Amino acid sequence: MISVSVRIFADVVAERQLVLPEGTSYYELLDLLGINPETVVIARDGTPVPFNDAVLPGEIEIIRVVSAG
Repeated sequence: MISVSVRIFADVVAERQLVLPEGTSYYELLDLLGINPETVVIARDGTPVPFNDAVLPGEIEIIRVVSAG
């Protein structure tokens, strides 16, 4: 199991502490949180991470992306 602190920057700012099985992907984390992966970027230490990577212990940020066209 791994412990992760998740800061979500969307309509409101929220922070959650989660304990996840090792090998959980960022896609699975977003699914657990009910967040559409097409609407966000995930950053670890300020660097975007691929959604299919495994979540590592520590702090991550989920940032809502806004686009206009």
